[in-house]
Amino acid sequence: MLVKLLAEQVPSFWETIKFVATNADEVSKKDLPAYLNELLHALLSDKAQCFVRLNNERVLLALTTTRILENKITGENYLLIQCAYSFQAVDPEVWKEDRENLETFAKAANCKYISFNSRNEKIWKMGEYAGFKEVNRTYQYQIV
Repeated sequence: MLVKLLAEQVPSFWETIKFVATNADEVSKKDLPAYLNELLHALLSDKAQCFVRLNNERVLLALTTTRILENKITGENYLLIQCAYSFQAVDPEVWKEDRENLETFAKAANCKYISFNSRNEKIWKMGEYAGFKEVNRTYQYQIV
């Protein structure tokens, strides 16, 4: 089961959150310090959330960070899964349960949908299994 950390608990998990954000989010090395600083500030001020999955022995199995954002076109709130990271292979049913827990949180925050972005095809498949539908793909041309 997914458990939402309180802002006061974030410092205890910060090294793990940094590890997850560094490995799951695709941020360039030069931008990483600013990115992590903003993430910490957002987590401590409840502008971002951190959820953890623990086993019965209270060992950390997975960590997810989210943000409640507003769709600028529709004005609707939505929950963005910023990153999700599992420390071991997980049965797809567990990811489905995690989505259900996030849905409960999102509904309480008046969100109309949950969204995530990824370049990882394995994550796409896991999302589809958990009930997500592809909405679009983003392409980028880097100007040097």
